This record gives sequence, structure tokens and C-alpha cells, in this order.
Amino acid sequence: MLVAADELLEGSELPAASALAFADLGPEAPLVLVVGVPQGPNRLFRVGGGRLEALPLTELADPFGPAHALAAADFDGDGVEEIWVGNGDPVDRRSARADRLFDPIGDGFHDLLVEPRAAALGASPSSVALRPIDRIGSGLYGFLAVPVGGPLRLIERDGAGGFTDVAPAAGLDELIEGAATAHGPLFGRGLDLFVGAGRGTSLLFREAGLGRWVEVAEAAGLTVPDLGAVDAAMLDVDRAGTFGLLCLRRRGAHLLWIPDATGLLQDRAPPSLARPSSATALLVADLDNDGFEEILIANAAEPNRLLAWREQGWRPVDPGDAMEPASLPAALAAADLDGDGRLEVVVARAGGRGGGLAVYRVDAPDHAWLRVAPRTAQGAPARGALVRLVAGGRCQTRIVGESARGAGEPIAHFGLGSNERVERLDIRWPDGTVRRFETIEARRTLSVPHPLAASVTQR
Repeated sequence: MLVAADELLEGSELPAASALAFADLGPEAPLVLVVGVPQGPNRLFRVGGGRLEALPLTELADPFGPAHALAAADFDGDGVEEIWVGNGDPVDRRSARADRLFDPIGDGFHDLLVEPRAAALGASPSSVALRPIDRIGSGLYGFLAVPVGGPLRLIERDGAGGFTDVAPAAGLDELIEGAATAHGPLFGRGLDLFVGAGRGTSLLFREAGLGRWVEVAEAAGLTVPDLGAVDAAMLDVDRAGTFGLLCLRRRGAHLLWIPDATGLLQDRAPPSLARPSSATALLVADLDNDGFEEILIANAAEPNRLLAWREQGWRPVDPGDAMEPASLPAALAAADLDGDGRLEVVVARAGGRGGGLAVYRVDAPDHAWLRVAPRTAQGAPARGALVRLVAGGRCQTRIVGESARGAGEPIAHFGLGSNERVERLDIRWPDGTVRRFETIEARRTLSVPHPLAASVTQR
């Protein structure tokens, strides 16, 4: 059961919110929560001290954009994450504006997309979904920009410090009415990419190596016409490294695709998960630290739904205060906001009762936990790194930053139940580098640099 944690929201009142992202602004700055506000101003909150502390408005406020999507990653390799604001609007296209890419500078931000070196991009993207991707494992991330309607774009820095769209070279330049993305090892090797369509045909890209993907939706059996995707996530479905693709839909049953032995995707959503609803956002995370992830489905103007793994299946459980039957949630994210080793859930609301932000925590036993923060060689969060551990003889797998539309807390969070020790921990960075640890005590956060960098720290 989730209970309100209003004490974490001191001074953070908002009338409405449309998107959430956690960003790491470097060793001298704590983790921050970026909140997209439709028609602004966007807001920034420092995470720490047991609450969310509102920071002064800067250029990041961008008061005229819809701020439909947010993402954070180290775009320029300086060890500090940049923040991309997607200003597309799938409902009212007349309200769409050019995206912004904010680089932290001192106490403020600077929009990199207005610089002359971005001119080679032509018209700036206007995105409704975003995804940070380290395509070649260099530690310099690109941003996949999903438009209201048009070809996908993958924006990276080029060798001369300018900007370039590498979607054609990566095999991603497909037309789509995009709405949702998910990124993970669906086919067991590499990080595959799903782009769900709000209208029309959805796309599924299988990683082919060397910074390229191949579109395989039809070949893999992902052929639902007019899917009506709202949000999606890839999740560890068997605690043995098999991933499934969970897709929430605007119309019809929600879907959980799992590849069979031949690689064909089969819908295995149980009735409790598949039941149609007015879904708006999805969160997959271990909220009670029992070693099994929960699924939180946010719905518009009807109760939110919480499912937990019980008796070898997904079962509905009481969402408690997070039921929110009269709200209009737009985004979900999870992070350990108060440093106690348990995740809190942040809800961004576009309308309804209670204001634009809400925070909940689980009322549950004090289970053990481990948090793992892989870093790039440049020192930034290694988003997209695959982290796998074995505790009590059982395996769990997480993808760093994947829990909330690619903009989640850049830490792999594991609940361990009654296990106070991890037998084995493996980290695979986006460049394929793997590092293994054995016999780790629980209830700590490990900051793990890339093997090319310095030593492990823990707290």
C-alpha cells in the first residue's frame, strides 16, 4: 500500500505538471528533479535533506512550451547531464514549439539548440517522447527525438563539436506517429528499442551492433494495427534475464509481449494486467524492496492500479493513497528521495485534485536493498548500463535510468527481501565492458566508475 509523503513536497506546489526527469548535474551538485509544466514555467527541485527543495527559475523555465517530454544524459562528455525538453503536443499541434537542450552553466542553463553549431540540424525537433542512447558506448549520449508525426531523429555531437542527426546511419529514420518508447534486452543481446505509435504502425528495432538497429516489428509478430500506445517499459519477467515488453494502450487491453523460443513475441498479459483502462503513464520498480518489481498504472479520472508479484503471478493490490480516482496523471517516476533505501513515487498531474505534484512511499516491512550507480568514463551516470545481481540464489536485472520513459533516477535499485548479502553483481556498460563483484553487504549504494576510471565508492 502506498501512503502520501507530503512532507517531502515542502515549497513545491504546482498547478499542473506534464513530465518528469531526474538529472545528475555533476559532483558539485546533487540529483535534481526536473518537472515539465505545460505552458511553463518548468521547475527544478534539489533532491536531498529529506525533501524536494524548489530552486530558482532559470532559462530552463521555458515558459511557452508544452513540455510534453523530458530526458537527461551527458550529451557533450563533460561528466554533467544535459536536459532535453520535448515541446511537441500530440493533442494540439498548434501549441507545439521547438525542443530545447539545456546545458548547465554555473547557476543557470544555456539552450544548445539555438547555437550556430546546431544549424546543421535544420528545423529543431518538436518531440512528444525522448530517449537518451549511448549508441557506440563512448559515454557521449545522443537523444532519440520522437516527433508528433515524421521521421525519428537521433541527435548527437559530431567530431567537430557540432550537432548531427545520425538516425539514418543508425537505421532509425522511420516515419511514425510516436507516443511511447522502451529500451532494453528484449531479444537477449544488446539493447533493443520499441517506439509505440499513438496512431498507425508501431516500430521495434533490434540492436545489430556497431551503433545500428534493424526494424523487426512485423518479423517479430508485433503487428497490432493502430496500437494506441500511451507508455511502455521493458521488465525482467522471470528473474532469469528474460525481458518482456509491457505496453499501455489508450484503447483496448494492455499488452505484455514476451519472446518465445523462436523469437516471436507472444502476449502473456494476465487478465489483471490486461484489463483496459484510461491509462496515461507506467512505472515498473521494486517499491517495497521484496525483490520483485511492482507495476503502477496511472489512469485519467479513474483509480490508478498497482500490481505486485504474488503466488507466481501479477496480482492487483491496494494502491492506498495513490489510487487518486479524480486526478489526471501525466507521468510517473521513482527515486529514493530521503536516502532511506526505499523508493518514493512521484506523480506529475496535468489536472484534477491535489495540485501538479504528489509523492508516495510504501508502507511495508524494512526489507534489505542495494543501489548501484555505474558511471561513464567521463564520470556521468551510465544510462543504459545493464546491472544484474544474484541474492538468495535468485537473479534480478535492471537497466540504469529506464524506470520512467528513460528519464528515471540513474541508479539501479534492487530490493533484496530478507537477504542481507548479494552473492554476485555484474555490470555491463553500453560499450560492452563488464565488471563483476562478489559478496557485497546489503543496505548501501555503490558508485561504480567505468573500469577505465577510478575505484568503487560506497555509502
